[in-house]
Parts: sequence; C-alpha cells; structure tokens
Amino acid sequence: MVEPAILFRDLSYRIQGKDILSSIDLDIAEHEKVALLGANGSGKSSLIRIIRGEARPWSGGGATECTIFGRRRWNLFELRSMMGIVSPELEGSISPRTRAWDLVASGLFQSYDVYRCHQIQEADGLKVDDAIRALGLETLSLRPVNTLSTGEMRRMLIARALVNDPRLLVLDEPMTGLDIIARKSFRETMSLLASEGKGIIIATHDLEDIIPEVERVILLQDGRIFLDGDKDDVLTDENLSALFGVEVRVLRSGDNFHASVP
Repeated sequence: MVEPAILFRDLSYRIQGKDILSSIDLDIAEHEKVALLGANGSGKSSLIRIIRGEARPWSGGGATECTIFGRRRWNLFELRSMMGIVSPELEGSISPRTRAWDLVASGLFQSYDVYRCHQIQEADGLKVDDAIRALGLETLSLRPVNTLSTGEMRRMLIARALVNDPRLLVLDEPMTGLDIIARKSFRETMSLLASEGKGIIIATHDLEDIIPEVERVILLQDGRIFLDGDKDDVLTDENLSALFGVEVRVLRSGDNFHASVP
C-alpha cells in the first residue's frame, strides 16, 4: 500500500490557547490535485503551515498523528526542498534588488536570494535555467524583481518552487492581487504542471482559483473539515451556501467554476 503524502489524524492547532484547527483527519496522495476552500479565517493557511512543517500541531494528550511523506520527523530544509510553495506572502521577504534568476536559484537553498555562502554548481545552474525556460520566463530572468509585474513575479515564484523538482506543489491563495490576464496565465501554468503529473494543493477562498485538473475539494469552516469529496459533488449551491453562511449560487463554464452571491 502506498503511503499518502499527507496523513493527519485528529490533528488540532492552537495559537495562544485559541483553537485554530480542530480534529482534522486528512489523507492526500502524492499526485492528487486538491483544493482547500474556505472563508478567510477558516484555517486554510494554518493547515498549509503544518503541511509545510512551519507549525506544529497541538497534541493535547490525544492520539494526534502528523505524517508527511511517510515520516513524522523531518529536517525542515529537506522537507521544503521536496515541497514547493507559492504564496503572495513570500514576496514580502524578497529584496526588490534581487535578480529574478537569483530568486529562482534561491529555491535550491530555501532562501530568498543567492548569497556569498551559496555555491551554485554547473548542474544547479542548469536546473535554474530549466525551471525558467519551462515557464517561458527567459526574457525576464536578468531583471530585478521590482521591475516585474505581480503576475510575472508570481510565475517566478513557481519557477523557484520547481527548481528542486518537488514531489508536491502547495499554493496558498496564489492568485491574490493578480489581474484578469495574469490570473489566466497563472491558471494555464498550473494546469500544465498538473497535466504533467505534479501533485498540487491549492488553498483559496475563490472558486475561480480551482483549476480544471483539481478533482477533490475540501471545505474548511471554523477550523474543521466541513466536507471532503469529489469536486462536482462538493461545489453545489447548497454546500457553498452552508459553508459561507449566505446564499451562494455556483456557476459553471466548462471545467471552470464561479460563485455568485445574489
């Protein structure tokens, strides 16, 4: 039996005594395409932080289990090299003078730039070039990141996430701040990666962020799993209205979903 990439049992998470996540049971296979959908404050980002090894669950003396790629204990550098992440929050950690090529290369070291202590071997440089080329970003690679548009920057972060050929891509509200054209380009990039077999977890509050290749949707509400199942079964008027606490109409155009609040 193949071990799931993510296996949580009765997982809870607290900040200063406040329950952020409660009694989470979750299995995600390595090559699955999954969306975590919920309102702001529902616990999506906290769940992503635990998946990334950036936060520890609260055991409370219970039988909490938190296993990632079959292991309970990880060297964080090793774990993050196996799990690429894209999030608007990362952009605040990047110096505006950083060269785009160096930003992508920084993924090799789990930093946000290439520093004197980092040595890039020829094989590493080829990985960086390949990641940039795969996303069609060659003409942007020598520019400082502060000259890139938000959409271009987000695609550079995808290249950074891909430079280690991670086993799983984790996207936390990845389309925040993108205009219509940039969102379309980002979706196309993610669809391409998904079609090539890359496992993807997308955390979002917006149905439009859910690419067609996503097969499973997990609804989060108040730190708990509200519903987990096949995308077509989960994304209904009734379920989304109950999730958000207002009347929601789910509109579908081909393989894309949209939400409308009358």
